[in-house]
Formats: sequence, C-alpha cells, structure tokens
Amino acid sequence: MVFEHLAAIFIDKFLGNYIEDIDSHQLKLHLWAGDIILENVHLKTNTLNDFNVPLEIITGYLEKLRIHIPWKHLYTHPTKIELDGFYLLVTPKTDVNYDVERKEKEEYESKMKQVQKVEEFRRERELFEKNKQNPHHKDTFFERLQFHILRNLEIEINNIHIAYDDKTTKSYPFQCGITLNYIKLHTTNDQWENFEPTEDSKIIYKLAQINNLSIYWNSNIKSRLDLSKQDIIDDLKSIKQLKYSKTSFILQPLNCQAKLKIAKTAQEQDFEEAVLATDIDFEDIYLNINRNQYSDLLDVLEFQDYLNMKSKYIQYYTILNDNQYERTSLKRWKFAYTAILNEHVRPRLTAFKWEVIKENLNRYKEYREVYLQELNHHKNEKCAQELEKQIDLFNLIYIRRTAQIQYAKKKIEEKDLSWWDKLVNWWNSNPNQDNTEFKFTDSLSTEEKIKLYQAIGYKDDQSSQQLDYPEEYIDIDISLKLNLIEINVWSLIHQNDLHMKVISRLSISNGLLEFQRRPARDDIQLVIDLNSLEMSGIDSELNNNESELNLSHPILIQSFNQTNNLLHIEFETNPLNSKSDYRIQAKSQPLQINYHAMTINTLIECFLPDRHHDLEGIKEAAYSIYTDIKHRTQFLVSENLKKIKDLDIDIDLQSIYFIVPEYGFYQSSSSVICLDLGHLTFKNGEKNIQNSEKDVFYDAKNEQDDSTYISLKFQLKNLQLLYLTQNENWIDVRLQEDSPSHLIKPITLTLDLEKLIHIENNKLP
Repeated sequence: MVFEHLAAIFIDKFLGNYIEDIDSHQLKLHLWAGDIILENVHLKTNTLNDFNVPLEIITGYLEKLRIHIPWKHLYTHPTKIELDGFYLLVTPKTDVNYDVERKEKEEYESKMKQVQKVEEFRRERELFEKNKQNPHHKDTFFERLQFHILRNLEIEINNIHIAYDDKTTKSYPFQCGITLNYIKLHTTNDQWENFEPTEDSKIIYKLAQINNLSIYWNSNIKSRLDLSKQDIIDDLKSIKQLKYSKTSFILQPLNCQAKLKIAKTAQEQDFEEAVLATDIDFEDIYLNINRNQYSDLLDVLEFQDYLNMKSKYIQYYTILNDNQYERTSLKRWKFAYTAILNEHVRPRLTAFKWEVIKENLNRYKEYREVYLQELNHHKNEKCAQELEKQIDLFNLIYIRRTAQIQYAKKKIEEKDLSWWDKLVNWWNSNPNQDNTEFKFTDSLSTEEKIKLYQAIGYKDDQSSQQLDYPEEYIDIDISLKLNLIEINVWSLIHQNDLHMKVISRLSISNGLLEFQRRPARDDIQLVIDLNSLEMSGIDSELNNNESELNLSHPILIQSFNQTNNLLHIEFETNPLNSKSDYRIQAKSQPLQINYHAMTINTLIECFLPDRHHDLEGIKEAAYSIYTDIKHRTQFLVSENLKKIKDLDIDIDLQSIYFIVPEYGFYQSSSSVICLDLGHLTFKNGEKNIQNSEKDVFYDAKNEQDDSTYISLKFQLKNLQLLYLTQNENWIDVRLQEDSPSHLIKPITLTLDLEKLIHIENNKLP
C-alpha cells in the first residue's frame, strides 16, 4: 500500500497537468508481474493549453489503461498495451487572451522552425550527394531498434470516441467525431492464430486489425455541450448515437487487416526471408460529403483564421483605455490606427535610420561570433536566444550559413596544425554531440548496452560498416490491396426537397500497391495497378410519382475497354534484369469522359459557398506546403536527371475521349463533339554507340560523340476533333483519317530527345 501511494504521487507529479488527482483505487501496480493499471481517470479541461492548440476540452475520460512490461525478459518477451474506453469531447476556443511571454515564445519558436526547415533541407541535399558516392545500404541503430520494438509489441485499443462540438454559429451548430471499435496487434503463428513465440523464433508473425473506424459530421444538430459531464460521457459511450437517422458519415465504418512477418536480421537468417513482409487488405471504403458539411468546414477554417488574426493584433486593443472613448466606434478606429501604425508604418520608417542599421549590424556580428562558438561546442544558449529573437528570419539564415562555411574552412585548415594544437582542439570538442545514437546509448551501462544490441541484432560499429547484401535480396516487402473506394457527393436537388440525394459517385475498384526494397544498393521497386474507374451522375429525368431519381444514372467517366486493367505503373531503380539506372513503365487503357450538364451544374452549386469566406491564413499555409513540395521535387528530379547513365522507359497511354453531347445529355442518337486526346507514347530509343575510330586530331568541338547521349522518343498520335450529327457513331468515325465530321484531322506529333550522360563536359549541349 505504501509503494502504491508513492507510485501514485510519482505519476501525479509528471501527469498532474493532464489528469485529475489519482488515488490508489485508480492506480494498480503489480511490480513483479510488470503490470501498471490505470482506471476511471478524467482529463483536466486545461490539458491542451500548453500545446498551443485552438481547442478546449469539455470532457475527457479514460476507462482502463493496462501496460504490461516484462522486466525479467525485457528484450525477448512482448510488451503489451491495452486501452479500453477513451472518450473525449472538445470545442473550439472562442476567446483570445493576450500574453506577452507566450506571444514572444510562439514567434521565436515559429521563426526557429523555419530556420531548421531550411537547414534540414540543406543537410538532406548534402546527404543525397554523399549517398551518390556510396549507394550501399547501412543498418542504423534506430532502424534495428524499430524492428525490434515491432517484434515485441502487442497493442489492443477498444472503444474510442473523440468528438468535436461547435456552437460558434448558434443558429447552425454541428458536431463531428472519430469512432473506433478496436485496433489489435497480436502475435500469431504462420496460420494467423494467436500464439506465444519462443525466444529463438526466426520469424515473428503479427496480425493487425482495425474494426469499424468511422468519421462522422452532423450538421444542424443539437449540441452535447448543454449536457452534464456524466451525460456527455454516457452519450459518447453509447453506440446508439451512430444509428441516428441524422448521422452523416464522411468515412463509413471501415475494416482493415494487415499480416506482418518480421524476421531477424538478414545476416542471422542467411538472407532467406525479408526482414519485414506486410500484406495490408482494406475492405470497401465509402467516403461521403454533402453541402452542409462543406459549408461547416469553411466556417471552421474561417473562424480559426479569425482567431489567428485576433491573436496577432489583440495587443494593440488591450492598451487602449475604455474611459477615454465615449463611443465604441471611436475606440475601434483608434485600434485600427494603432495597429496599422505599429505593424506597417513605424517598422518601415525606423528601418532606414542609421542608429537602427548600426545596431542591427552590431547584433549580426555578435550573433555570428556566438554561433561560431556554438559550432565549436562552447554554447551560450541564453545570449543566442536573445539575439535570435531580435534578428529577422532572412538574416538569421544568412548569418548561420556563413558561419557554417567559415567553420568548415577552419576544420580543413586544422589538418595542417601541430600535434599540440590538435590535442587542444580535441580536448575542448565533443565529436559525438550531434550524434543522436550516441546520446541514446551513452545513457546505458555497458551490460545494458550489450543486452540491447544482442536483442536487436546490432553491433557497435555496424552503422559505419558496409554490409555485403546479395543483389537480389529484398529486406522490405509491402503489399496494399484496395477492393473498392467509393466517393459520394450528396446534395438537395430542389429547394423544397426534404432529403439529400447522391448527385455524383466515383468508384475505384481493385487497386494494388506493392513496394520492395533491395538493400544491396538501396534500390526500390514500386508497382501500382488499378482495375477500373467509373463516375456516375444525376439523372435529369425524375419519377413524378415518387419524386426520386431513376435507378439508371448517367455515366460521366468509364473505362473504354472493360477487359483489361485501366492503369499499370512500375518504377524501379537499378533493375536486376537490365543495366539501366531506372526502369519506368506505365500503361493505361482508353478512358471515356461524358459531359453531363445537370450533374456538373449541381456539383458547382453544391460546392459554391453562399457567401465569401476570408481564408487568407489557410491560403498561406497551403502555399507554404506547396513551395516545400515544389523545391524538394525540383531538387530530386534535377539531381536524378544529372546522374542518369541509362534509362529504360516505356510509357504507353491510350487515348482519352471527351464527349460533349447536344443539350448536355449523352444519348446514342444525339449530336456530339468528340475530342480525341490521342495515343501518347514515351520510350527510350536504341542506344547510340560510336563505332567509328577517331584519329589523334579528333576535336570534340567539331563533332559530337553520340555514345554520350541517351535517346528518348516522344509521340502523340491521332489527336483529333470531331463533330457528329445524329445517328453517327463517333467510335467508328474516329478511326477514319478524313471525313466530313472532322473539325481537326488526326495529328501526330513526334519529338526526339537526346539526354547528355556526362554533364560535366561543358563542350557538349
């Protein structure tokens, strides 16, 4: 009892900011059995305050959490985590309180995140250049540790319900949430039956299951916020709420199963089995969205943007004295004047004052010296943070980069120092300061480190050694199967309708994704298969008796050839059966797209907002993500193009037929305009080989060496535009080279490309 009381005090010390007071009845410890049990715990309402999240907890309740840690066999027996019953209700924050210290902290952290992002991108580029010199895979400590944790971890999570209620628009409240029946990760035998493995098992079989994962969004519904705390928990625990007629699922209950085979290290099992082999199988996935949900989402984003804007300028509102203004309008005008003056006018005026310029230059020089000392392992964190808060983002990145270049040059010059200078520098430095693995393992004793390394199959110098893998050996093999993905858009057809109807349905069937990695040279193979794609619309003819749509919906998108797979893509680096650097294959079947006026107009009306939404903050965040992706993509594409010596590419995309019928509804007898986008092929030509011998006077300036180029051929065949009157079949007419129906006769475009192999030769184009 005394130990349980002390343990409760210890846990309350670290978790006291997040959960309410714990007593011995809520916490049960069985030390020798390795069990820690936490029951009937309530979360504090201010739990999210320290995480800078614009949400507020109304109620949080945890029924049971059990953690089993096998202290006696920590590295060989599984650690089990069981969670049963977690219910959480949150609501958006509606008020912003000005806190000077928090605001400065948030601005500083945001600025340093941008700095770290730029420097991380630069480090990735340097690592990419380094890996080009030695492309062989190396086992790292954390990679082995991750596999070991996965081998020795069992998880069972049951009955999860996280809800979000919003009453900021009082006349139109809504609620959304995530529900889950269970997630399980258990150890099994090779027949996928529950099983306790032995310590010497070469392969561990894991079965992961997700049952009834769903996302719902109910619009214009009674909020839970008016209920008592216990009633809210009871409502979240009740599965009946998911059976209400008003429940609208964005993601209908989803089931998924994954079968994992986790082997020991490749060397221990003689490269016979993949270290990780996974088969993931999704059942039918149904996604839905309606106009009300879309409108609610825009309102949420706009409200969050409003809060961000308010938190930025509220400091200028709090400094105004209410007693000085007789009317509220005068105070608001004074607030607008003060905000514009301090945010836009004064910074521009003061930036050109010599005193400010001189002060900034001195600050830049001081920070440069402080950062150089930090690189030399003499930190002054307090001084560095004070300077970083006062220096803008651009100059902060520039100063740090120039200091890093100077430090690198100094390290090169130190190679010529005397042995005494080298000894002094070595004594004052810490070469393992930036090594994350060193920090982690240095906290372990020698005996603990030996046990851990033996358990995960890792050696102390393994990360620096080059392992000899067989070329054909695959260490990671992942397969993902999608039976059906169906996306439905719901809306009211007419203003007097009482119930929404499906106005468009997009179905993707029999999808397959396969990923394999060969560690000999860190090569990968990616395969994507897609069987069919179909999109249906809303019928323009209504049943007058039932006021419902006919069962036969018009087809907007469908595969023109139903017998073959719609899409097949393969991407492989350094394929085994060829000498090329990359192998790219893509094949697609013809696709027919029919324009249907009523469906398109209804979709536009569905997603056309009733009013203008100011989403500047969201636009800035989206643009930031876009620029990050663009820069990384440009770098990877340009660097990979530079190092390509040989390329095996075969892209064969059949035509896409775009049909625009008369009166906006396609029938076999209606007049149509048909745009045939043509047959696209992109292949590598025969490799040019220089057979003729050159004499000693051969000049590369006057004659190009064809063997230094990769030949690529691009062709777009039979691009055409037709107008067909009634009773004309566009399928037959498109096969003709010339007819009265052709507005644009078949056009073929051919482009021959030559890619230089040795880009360092600046004499060749």
